[in-house]
Amino acid sequence: MRRGWKDLIKLNLVTAFGVTVVSNILIAGLLGYWIDKLTSKDHVFLVIFLFIGVISGLYNGIRQLLKEAERYERLDREDDENDDDSHGD
Repeated sequence: MRRGWKDLIKLNLVTAFGVTVVSNILIAGLLGYWIDKLTSKDHVFLVIFLFIGVISGLYNGIRQLLKEAERYERLDREDDENDDDSHGD
């Protein structure tokens, strides 16, 4: 992997994390709002589902970050090994 792309890769990771968290919160909030409309409660389900959305968004976002970070570390190690092999000739 080229060294110049590392900044773009980091930006991609942060953007994906943000989109994951925000989308989980929005979907859970809309679902809670919709259930409140059907049951005519005082925003009880909206608050509950927003809380669930925040928890699930953070969980999925962190899990995705760790998975991608591990992948990029593995690629860096492979690149370093390839660089070491090419200098040995």
